Amino acid sequence: MINKPARQHGFSLLELMTTITVAAILLVIAVPSFRDVIHRNQVSSASNEILASLAYARTEAITRGQLVSLCPSADGASCTAGGQAFGPGWLVYTYPAGVVSANKAYDSTKSILLRATTARTGVSIQSKSAEIVTFGQQGQLKSATTSPTLTIVACYSDSTSSGNSSSTTAVLGVELDVNGSGSVQTKTLAAGASCTPS
Repeated sequence: MINKPARQHGFSLLELMTTITVAAILLVIAVPSFRDVIHRNQVSSASNEILASLAYARTEAITRGQLVSLCPSADGASCTAGGQAFGPGWLVYTYPAGVVSANKAYDSTKSILLRATTARTGVSIQSKSAEIVTFGQQGQLKSATTSPTLTIVACYSDSTSSGNSSSTTAVLGVELDVNGSGSVQTKTLAAGASCTPS
């Protein structure tokens, strides 16, 4: 009886090189697309979080029958003076009963902190106004200016270079518009639209 040598199973060098080449091509195609998915998710998450905080502040104002405000905060303990950038975080707080003046900055000795939000990575969140956002007892937007509306824009921000924020075809920005009654409408920005509210 003649023993046949066992046939070896596996890849030949040619098959292995072909597989590696195909895998490299797929990675070159997939990685940029996957990166855009991550950036879109960051913008969506940040805009949803600011939307949730606006809704929460309005609901708390109605429930408590008191003024409730939202302001940008870089440290989670105080409002950023003259701040329009919500990217570093923000505070939601209310005033003691009987306070009738809106748009006051958070004061840990006089205000009640309801929620503190931390920084958003890779996202720029800008308000059109540097005014503190305040909701009245009926849920209406209280403004010290003549405009009873508020616009907040969230866009992807390239933190690796100059921190430029942009609404691109791959990663569109989101605009939130709060009207005088306190309700919020969202819309997607067009590619190339400004990420600084005008």
